[in-house]
Amino acid sequence: MSAILLIPIYEPTENTVFFINQLAQSVNVPIIIVDDGSGKTYQKLFQRMEHPNITKISYFDNKGKGYALKFGFSVILDSYPDITGVVTADSDGQHEIEDIQKMLVAVDRLDGQEFLLGVRDFSYENTPFRSYFGNRMTSGFYYLSSGIHLQDTQTGLRGFSIFSLSELLKIEGNRFEYEINQLLVLPKIGYRMTTIPIKTIYSDGNKGSHFRIFQDSYLVYRPFIRFFFSSISSSLVDIGLFYSIIFFIGNHTMASLLIATVLSRVLSGIFNYQMNRHYVFRKQRARTAFYKYSLLFLLQLILSWLGVSILSVIIQSLLLCKAVVDILLFFVSFSIQRRIVFC
Repeated sequence: MSAILLIPIYEPTENTVFFINQLAQSVNVPIIIVDDGSGKTYQKLFQRMEHPNITKISYFDNKGKGYALKFGFSVILDSYPDITGVVTADSDGQHEIEDIQKMLVAVDRLDGQEFLLGVRDFSYENTPFRSYFGNRMTSGFYYLSSGIHLQDTQTGLRGFSIFSLSELLKIEGNRFEYEINQLLVLPKIGYRMTTIPIKTIYSDGNKGSHFRIFQDSYLVYRPFIRFFFSSISSSLVDIGLFYSIIFFIGNHTMASLLIATVLSRVLSGIFNYQMNRHYVFRKQRARTAFYKYSLLFLLQLILSWLGVSILSVIIQSLLLCKAVVDILLFFVSFSIQRRIVFC
């Protein structure tokens, strides 16, 4: 047996039924459809998805796309031991059948340490604003987190070797964040990412998407949001101490700026390390992380001092100087802590 096609579905429409049946007639591979707790109202639509290659699996309550994918992976491991790989696809017609067929062929050639992404060419003119904005945001977050430039982080058309399914089951997340977590975890543990260009399709402005803009955005960007609040609180501690020390010393010489920067950054750094370790990245290997964080801390301290000192020659407001420097260091620090310190 070659590859298998896995499609999670939540609350299908008439278009979903048409697409699935057309797909089943076009590809000669097993198709696993996961009903992600759509409920009784939608069972007649599922019943109309009929073809010898289609197998439907389900559970009662809606648990999210990530859960549905992992549920499908576990069923495939148990019931289809002879397949070479799995292609996941969305059910809302965003993928051309030709592109799905192309992925099914490509996944047969995968080795055990490689995975595929069907990548769309996003342009502002041809993409609904919500999808365009969301993809740009997620691509930026992904680059800061991994150092990898990826134009389409939200594609649901992906291909995996059968040997990678056990790793995919370990990845956290039950909703839309699961797919971005795949992209963060797999390269980190040695999997190579290969992209395949596919067509960009949005039916009715992407109205069929079940992405909850606030709840699911929070899940996707949660590490970055938590890092933001951790950094804000640490910056308030840092700035408060910095100004208090400058006020106590009473002058703005290079030496006084150095003393104020060192003392305020040491105390705020201790606070920030504890916040990031326990609240943001939630890592238990304290000793290794502490050594890495200490080196980063020293680098930030030096850059902060030099940056404020240089800018203060041009800009009279120390508060503005420090704000500009710290904003720049914020993005650099998140990327390094995510990829190196608390990896």
